[in-house]
Amino acid sequence: MPVYSHSQLGTYEQCPLKYKLNYRDKIKRDTKGVEAYLGTIVHDTLQKCYDDAKQAKTDTLEDLFDFYSQHWQKNWNDSILIVRKEYTADDYFNRGKQMLTGYYNRYAPFDSDITIETEMFTTFEVGESKHKLRGFIDRLSRKGDIYQIHDYKTSSHLPSQAEADADRQLAMYQIGIRQKWPHIKNVELIWHYLAFDEDLISVRSEDSISNLRSDLVELIEQVENAVDFPPKESALCNWCEYPDLCPLRKHFHMVEPLPPEQFLSETGVSLVNKYAGLKEKESEIKREIEEIKESILSYVKQEGVEVVKGSDRKIKVKFNHKLKLPGKNDPGRADLDKIIQENGMWNEVSQLDISSLSKALQGRALDETLKNRIIELGTTEESSTIYLSKLKEQEK
Repeated sequence: MPVYSHSQLGTYEQCPLKYKLNYRDKIKRDTKGVEAYLGTIVHDTLQKCYDDAKQAKTDTLEDLFDFYSQHWQKNWNDSILIVRKEYTADDYFNRGKQMLTGYYNRYAPFDSDITIETEMFTTFEVGESKHKLRGFIDRLSRKGDIYQIHDYKTSSHLPSQAEADADRQLAMYQIGIRQKWPHIKNVELIWHYLAFDEDLISVRSEDSISNLRSDLVELIEQVENAVDFPPKESALCNWCEYPDLCPLRKHFHMVEPLPPEQFLSETGVSLVNKYAGLKEKESEIKREIEEIKESILSYVKQEGVEVVKGSDRKIKVKFNHKLKLPGKNDPGRADLDKIIQENGMWNEVSQLDISSLSKALQGRALDETLKNRIIELGTTEESSTIYLSKLKEQEK
């Protein structure tokens, strides 16, 4: 039986095709984004901090910087992807140091709670089918009778409290630790958003945990029963490691390395450029046609004609006039309602359905005086149709 992780399920929700390539087809890529790399090194540094604290050793900020710098340099390689070209690897490195500084100043000497474990592996089951899930808890601690599940975030986005309360990952881990230690009653989920020196805390009710179990079962069964795995476009596509296998990004990947001359002559690029050029002309032509239409309508009204002759074509203009009655929020609607009710027509026109009333006005069932009273409350809308045709031989 497969074992699922939050990351695995999240990948399916983010993009079914990426899920298939990674977890079903087992196509692994070595590429890693600099944001993920930064997160890994910062996590490792904070793990060292609390592992040392468990042994009664309090690291200085310089100790953490030394560890962070050594691990950054040791593991860095040129395949790490920097999508945002306005920033360098050094910029990300320094950002990590800022995060560590803020966290250190806030929590040193790291004795406000008891660390039970760092990078704690947890597994648990949900549903009658005993679907298995797993995950790693950045840090599990205890403060009095409250157990705290910590997660370090290096993201540049700070979620709202509502988003934190709806987050699935740490609530999944709450299920895991309570299966491991059934006596645990009180649990806090804590996200440390290091870039903002901000903590978000969420406490889940028994009902919300029960609903999460059901949601997990439903999602896992959806994954296991999936036949089609369509790509799903999002802002995260720029960080995807499978652009060459994705129909939405493959052509971008194909033409990206081409020099300018080859890029412009590539078949797909050429076709798109030609199509775009024609669409621009089409928009301009449509605008010109509308202007000429207006001129034609003005001309036929001015000259009192319905057909206008050209060199080998003719245009016939037909005007239509339609009564528009007051809508629900239009002036005059209250007067119209009153007239209809006074004359016992309410049921006939479906509680003043304007379409039904308009049809009634075209028939002979209504009294002429009543018709005129109703018509006075409306306005006349004019529409026109222009027909273009070839001149007949005798018309030339």
